[in-house]
Amino acid sequence: KEFFKATDAERREFATYMPKLREKGISLSEAAEFALARLKPANGEQTLSEVIKELRASKQMRHANGDLADSSLKDFNDRSRRLDEALGSYMSHEIEVDQIKDWASKIKGSNRTRMNYLRIASEIFRFAKQKHYLRENPIEDLSDSDRKEIHGRLIHGGEISILTVEQAESFINFTASEFPEFLGVVTLGLFCGIRTEELKQLSWDKISIEEQMVTIDPSIAKKRRMRHITIPDCAIEWLTYCPDREGQVAPHSGKIFENHFRKLRLKAGFKNNTGHSTWPSNGMRHSFGTYHYALYGDSNLTSRELGHMTGDDVLFNHYRALAKKSEAKKYFNLKPNNKTLKAAKENG
Repeated sequence: KEFFKATDAERREFATYMPKLREKGISLSEAAEFALARLKPANGEQTLSEVIKELRASKQMRHANGDLADSSLKDFNDRSRRLDEALGSYMSHEIEVDQIKDWASKIKGSNRTRMNYLRIASEIFRFAKQKHYLRENPIEDLSDSDRKEIHGRLIHGGEISILTVEQAESFINFTASEFPEFLGVVTLGLFCGIRTEELKQLSWDKISIEEQMVTIDPSIAKKRRMRHITIPDCAIEWLTYCPDREGQVAPHSGKIFENHFRKLRLKAGFKNNTGHSTWPSNGMRHSFGTYHYALYGDSNLTSRELGHMTGDDVLFNHYRALAKKSEAKKYFNLKPNNKTLKAAKENG
């Protein structure tokens, strides 16, 4: 009956496409269900801008409840804004993988910067899929080759950079003698693997030299999960040379911290001939994870120290070939040199 109610144009369309569907072994009902799910989302059509706004509101509520760190909220808002400006006016279910690829490829900055923008975009489309605003996440269609074009091999190749034992030794000794106010930050970054954002908020009362333990409480932890980190013997010795172990571990906050810490790294020699920084991204944390895993060979143990979920083998599959156990032993046995000892004596 419905067929006879159809217009001439609709009947011609049926006559044109039905043989093509039959040739592929696809029924009309299958084709219709497939199209409806993708062209008419279950919970209605939403622009990408509307999806981003909804997810921002959800994150804002989590932040207000103490379940999301300031830095995480700011990072999401800043990066999602770029995606909103580029593709926000499109219906979320109509955005295709080539549009995502084109957007991400044009972002200026390092490979890791583009990777982080793609990570935020993936979170947004995953949220839209969970809300049934779209059937498929277009980012899931990015091939390994596509990702390498966008951000190199940072995700799939696991290419991370760490400090050599010699660089770590030079860096911490330089810090102790020239920038002693940063010695606590550098010591806990190199030998405990604490995130920089956590170090910026960590106070000395959370550090027990007697028990050789650092407590990262939920108020500053990235994932809002408390954890206890073991302070190795070598770090205990370095901490005793910190000039003031009261208040905050970091001598500054916000942009002032970033500017001073960058100045420290440049003066310590982490720059090229043009004066640009050669400091590896997350250099202290990745160095700790690499040498700790090389020393103990236990991914679960290293995971706990870093604050990752137990059994997170993905990260440590990338660390296995980066350092030898002999290097790790040297790393966790680094001692102050004579210049540092002299400077510490002069500073009382």
